Amino acid sequence: MELSEHELRVLQELEDDLRAGSPRLARSLGGNGRPGHALRHLVLGTAGMGLGIGLMCLALVLRSVPVGALAFATMTAGAYLAAPPRARFGVRLRPRGNRDDSRSTSEQ
Repeated sequence: MELSEHELRVLQELEDDLRAGSPRLARSLGGNGRPGHALRHLVLGTAGMGLGIGLMCLALVLRSVPVGALAFATMTAGAYLAAPPRARFGVRLRPRGNRDDSRSTSEQ
């Protein structure tokens, strides 16, 4: 079911109000503005992990350490790519607009 032009305009106004009123909430809910970006990373990362598992099976059959190392690297890269940005290595991303001003107040 498609939205009418008026409904799309109202939805856009609501989104703009949310971004203006609470940018932190808008960033956490809205992602990075590219709806297919996360899905593309998930698909590519999963494909990379599958390729790595296949390479690992080949390494076991051939008893080849270099192919096994390549398989491990491929699986690791695939897992990194498939993980959401906030989950990568447990690092929490700080929003760009929020700077910690505690240093400037403690120095005075």
